[in-house]
Amino acid sequence: LADKQELNFWILDALKSLDPHKNTDREGSDALRQLFEGLMNEDLKGAMVPGVAESYEISDDKKTYVFHLRDAKWSNGDPVTAGDFVYGWRRIADPATASEYAWFMELMNIVNAKEIVAGTAAPDTLGVTAVDDHTLEVKLTQPTAYFIKTLSHPTTFPVLKSVLDEKGDAWTQPGNLVGNGAYTLTGHNLGVDITLEKNPEYWDAANVVLDKLT
Repeated sequence: LADKQELNFWILDALKSLDPHKNTDREGSDALRQLFEGLMNEDLKGAMVPGVAESYEISDDKKTYVFHLRDAKWSNGDPVTAGDFVYGWRRIADPATASEYAWFMELMNIVNAKEIVAGTAAPDTLGVTAVDDHTLEVKLTQPTAYFIKTLSHPTTFPVLKSVLDEKGDAWTQPGNLVGNGAYTLTGHNLGVDITLEKNPEYWDAANVVLDKLT
């Protein structure tokens, strides 16, 4: 490999949001997949492979999933926990977030998602529980064969509550954004360019080849 591992490429439009729960466009999703990682990921052929979750089990009635999380870290060094997914998924469904993809929680058939999105149930009733830091339990309203395939979509990515609490709406700005993906955000001039650099805290950083994306 060459000593310099950098890639410059063109995207169609400005990235309107780097908040995984508020993004609505393809270009934003492409960037979010570099900055964050969900429970599952996709290989080159689109098949599902482990992401933050190393493994999972399905109940006999196919309505309860238990995910076992690997020792992953956020880009600031904090551990990625099951609670981060609980917080993130509740945030998506919560009408106060005004996520245009709140319906995705309903598509996943998570218990109480429909009611929460409609505003008739509290976000903390969503059928997702942190059993402990490395164990996430998800309860569905019905067997859903495609459920695992939803878990690489940016809408399902976790976010770090402490960063959102501290930075507010500015949490997606360079220097503020804390992700758990292969890259970190080092520059973003809206409608001009965005710069990502390799995240040394990423659990699979040893196999990330490119050092910088522009």
